[in-house]
Amino acid sequence: MLTSSLSLFRAALVISLSIVTGNITLAQGAIVPNTYELVQDGVNNSYQLPVPKGPTSIPQTLTFFYNKNGSTDEGIYFLPLKKALTVTFSFDDQPYVNVPQHVTGMTFGAASGASSTQVRAVPVVNTNYYYADTARKIFTAHPQGPAGKGVNLFMNAGLQVFLSAKPLLTSNAPKTDTSRYYYGKLRLQFSRPVDNPVISLIGLGATTNFGNKRLGFATELELQSQSLKLTRLSGNEDMQIDMTGTKILHAKTSITGNCDNGAACGSVLIKGSQISTVVFNVYLRPDGGPGLWGTEKVSNSGDMWHITVSLPEQP
Repeated sequence: MLTSSLSLFRAALVISLSIVTGNITLAQGAIVPNTYELVQDGVNNSYQLPVPKGPTSIPQTLTFFYNKNGSTDEGIYFLPLKKALTVTFSFDDQPYVNVPQHVTGMTFGAASGASSTQVRAVPVVNTNYYYADTARKIFTAHPQGPAGKGVNLFMNAGLQVFLSAKPLLTSNAPKTDTSRYYYGKLRLQFSRPVDNPVISLIGLGATTNFGNKRLGFATELELQSQSLKLTRLSGNEDMQIDMTGTKILHAKTSITGNCDNGAACGSVLIKGSQISTVVFNVYLRPDGGPGLWGTEKVSNSGDMWHITVSLPEQP
């Protein structure tokens, strides 16, 4: 009887501790952590409606929602945080500031295709990723995994970023795969300090094709925040982190815009505690293909990609 009583007590203690910590304990002691995520589902909206269209370089602020069991959940149960938490994305130090029809070199809410010379205006925040991670292996919501789980591209809002190739077309910039062009800084500012944020990047890569001659190019990011390091949680073979743990690079010399074949896509942990600001230098790198940045008549090319952020449940 004494042994049975102790066993019952221990089981009750485990359940109590699980409830206090906000985690759910499964068989064999597995823990399913909760997450904070960016959501845009019409009911829970990280970006207040109506969502404007770009192109714009004005800073954009999104609000986090609580997702119970968010490390594995595919996005069905969201709640506002008891203590609001936001992240603001902004551009700094842009060298290309007078880009005809494209506003600046980097903008939110733009894509190629409105006309032969102008970009297409799209919502600055959306879930139109032009990709479905049906195998659930590319994107990860929680720093502790499981890899490939927890990010729902139909629910988790992404900020749409566009790097215009028009400045490089105008200057007739070299297209060798060793060329890299600085576009400025991308800054993430949290409304209060956070631990171990995860960024998921979708579609780092684009291509032009004129006269059956193609040129690929991709956005690459370099962490500028000292004392922080990057860790690859999941992704396709095109996305890699360099040995210094500070650079998000495209691994191949042949670049396209599809996560399944030629674009860099995946989730990266920014490892650190009490993080208020994260800053990346942003570059555009061509792949050395025989094609062109564009032509005089077709000058709206660029790299369009998305970024979304998730967090482990914060203390």
